[in-house]
Amino acid sequence: MLDLLYEKALKKRDKINKKLEEIGRSHVDASGQWVDYSVEESVLDAIIAAGDGSINKRKFLPFIFYAIDAEGIIHTTNGLERIESSEIDIISHHKYVEDRLRSYMGIFEIKNALKIFKEYDVDLFLFDGSILGNLIRPFPIEKEIKEQAKESIREKYLPLLEEDLKSSDVEISSSKFAGEITDEFKDNTESVIYLENLENLLVISELMKQNKKIVAISKTSTSTEYFNSEIPDIAIFDMYSKKQGYSKPRHSRVSAIKRDFPVRNDFLKNLTFTIFYTRLEDHKNILKFELPYHATEEDIKDLLKDIKKISAEGYPLLLKKAHTDVVIRKNDLENLSKIIGFREKSGREMLNE
Repeated sequence: MLDLLYEKALKKRDKINKKLEEIGRSHVDASGQWVDYSVEESVLDAIIAAGDGSINKRKFLPFIFYAIDAEGIIHTTNGLERIESSEIDIISHHKYVEDRLRSYMGIFEIKNALKIFKEYDVDLFLFDGSILGNLIRPFPIEKEIKEQAKESIREKYLPLLEEDLKSSDVEISSSKFAGEITDEFKDNTESVIYLENLENLLVISELMKQNKKIVAISKTSTSTEYFNSEIPDIAIFDMYSKKQGYSKPRHSRVSAIKRDFPVRNDFLKNLTFTIFYTRLEDHKNILKFELPYHATEEDIKDLLKDIKKISAEGYPLLLKKAHTDVVIRKNDLENLSKIIGFREKSGREMLNE
């Protein structure tokens, strides 16, 4: 099979490279949206932290074994300090597993960040990925639960989740009520997933209270809000200029979303996000920034100076280290499985025999 693919690559090499040249000759003019700006390092000593999370899973015939790791690194005047949280558990096979595990990782990342804010006087927290994307992503099971059941879940369990948020424990609080909810609503896992989604919104809204201290950074993006092109904005800016600079900011109001949030709707709908792209060093990667507040270009320049001070090769070192530290690899899962005592073979291992 691989021999056939290698042969196909040789045959289609010229054709594919021609398509790449056509993409490179994009007629989209980015000159009106990009500002060349040599980013200087800040002379002030800001306390900056960065966080990331990782999740991986191993499938067994009766269940899925998963592991979560979240880490925050704080750059203080005394050096680097670290706060880490982790979890392992099993989950049943169902069609919402991927969405559910992604939600788990998001909850862990944010709760770990909230713990840092409680223990350190942080000036900036760098968050890996898109907060806005996590916030506006529709719940996959929203339409499968009756409104009366959703109202009952919110009335009974939201106060308990709110109370749990007051502690510094990093965990999936919804799991504490899974058995009770399943018995009460008799719908397998849908009601439990709904509560988990509510918890996800709660922790996001708690993080958003930090407002100007939050910076979400993405290395990749498929957004096309600047140019409405088939080519992502990040690629267009990258093709236009290889110099340091930033794009003119766009402001996105959460209130533009037509649906209401089932928790803290007024607070979340009043949020405004500032979105822009930047390159911190000539010829290095373009990054996408999200700020959960209305930022001016002067605000952006000041922010970039602070981040440039803790960056190398055009990327924040704290964020890079957090990402490297939390990665859960396949062999990690295998070793954890052995420690727990799982001996049943996964489906793929059976196929390999």
